[in-house]
Amino acid sequence: MASHTLSHPLRIVGTMNNELDIQLDDAIREVTEAINTYGKPVWVAQVPKRVRDLVPSHIKAELLVNAKPSEGWRTAQDGVKDIMSWVKENIFELVTVKQLAELGDISEATARKIVADRPDIFVKREGRQYEIRDPQADRKADKQ
Repeated sequence: MASHTLSHPLRIVGTMNNELDIQLDDAIREVTEAINTYGKPVWVAQVPKRVRDLVPSHIKAELLVNAKPSEGWRTAQDGVKDIMSWVKENIFELVTVKQLAELGDISEATARKIVADRPDIFVKREGRQYEIRDPQADRKADKQ
């Protein structure tokens, strides 16, 4: 029976006596260091594709679960949060999808989706403008 060593916390292998195991461990080590240093998704640009391809996807997934976002990296979710915060302070303001996209630093398609998903907040007015509403205040006024 072969003895087992822990070459990486996510991978138990037989005694490393062949070149493939050594390459795989080196690749895992390089990917782990890049993820810890650069965060996601920038780590991908720091590791050659041939090295990334050596590491099984389940190991990469485990490593990325708790990876920090890359410095200066923004996601569409960050933009949505920025827009929704801004909306709360700018009731009755008229805005366009383009203005919302610039405000949240997101694509216009994402801004259109926000507007479409929240017709209670973004009420269509003339042209391409939307009026920002407070849905809670509107419901309260409708009850009276």
